[in-house]
Amino acid sequence: MKQFQWPESGSVRLRCNNIWQETPDCISFTLTSKDQASTFQFIPGQFVTLGVEIDGSLVHRAYSLSSLPNQTEMQFTVKRVTDGLVSNYLNHHLQIGQEVEVLQPAGQFHIEQPHNNKVLLLSAGCGITPVMSMARTLLADKRDQTDIHFIHAATCAEQIIYHSELLDMKKQHQRFKLDIMLEDATDTEYMEGRLTQATLENYCPDIRQRSAFLCGPVAFMQSMKEYLDALGMDMTQFYQESFTPSEPPQPDNAYSASKADALAQATVFVPSFGTQTQISTGSLLIDALESAKVPVIAACRSGICGSCKCKVTKGEITRTSTEALTEQEIADGFVLACSCQIHSDIEVSLS
Repeated sequence: MKQFQWPESGSVRLRCNNIWQETPDCISFTLTSKDQASTFQFIPGQFVTLGVEIDGSLVHRAYSLSSLPNQTEMQFTVKRVTDGLVSNYLNHHLQIGQEVEVLQPAGQFHIEQPHNNKVLLLSAGCGITPVMSMARTLLADKRDQTDIHFIHAATCAEQIIYHSELLDMKKQHQRFKLDIMLEDATDTEYMEGRLTQATLENYCPDIRQRSAFLCGPVAFMQSMKEYLDALGMDMTQFYQESFTPSEPPQPDNAYSASKADALAQATVFVPSFGTQTQISTGSLLIDALESAKVPVIAACRSGICGSCKCKVTKGEITRTSTEALTEQEIADGFVLACSCQIHSDIEVSLS
């Protein structure tokens, strides 16, 4: 089979090939190429930015892949969230045969980060998706001998995503250990409560010997990181999905209060689109580009997904994230618009 070729920039349209109910408030679906024969390459743990049209506007969000790489379908699992525009649309309106805008896989949270031969995959809720891709991939490789300990937290049994498959993996692979913690463990054999430092140590006595990959709600990840550190894990072997909003950018010392006052307004000029807009200094570049109707994608708004990459060719800015950029792109002047603060009149190129 041939490998799917992603464009150097921009999106492609992929077809929804299958949809099924994963839990009462969560669906899984697969996307495939038009010929349904091309395989998709990505690193387990990475995410993809999807774009769907809602009320006449193309809206983008980033979702982790849960499938194996080098397959003809990419699998996603999306949970409905309160007021979640795209998650609710996908759960209620996505149809088999529908085409979706897709940007190529990206992200630095993945199984190719340096790790030893014993790993802890730790997740809660829908954060299970990227670590499930890691587990599936490690177990599918018959040459791989990684010892996998998978710990997952959920509210109740019916909310455990991939529950049946997890149990099958535990039954079929001696090197796969599974522990599940439920807030409500009624009619199950699982422990009831929330994951604490003590329960983590109880589940995984050899935690200090493991590398860890963590994904889940922000508060959950903050607590788990603190617990793992306190339990003596080597934190150079700790990785977590950073798909959360960054702190507001802080100006460099080079920009004094008087200079900021003198430049209360800045002009953002995009020559290739023949458009410019005025915006307050200190504002984010993404806000200026969106107000000028420039077709830039801001899926995560936290400097992680890289979908809003552009080049500042003139002017002064500061940035808080370069995570999705290569060293060469940084040297060439590329920035992530969602993590870039404007300090003067600037000129921007999207290519």
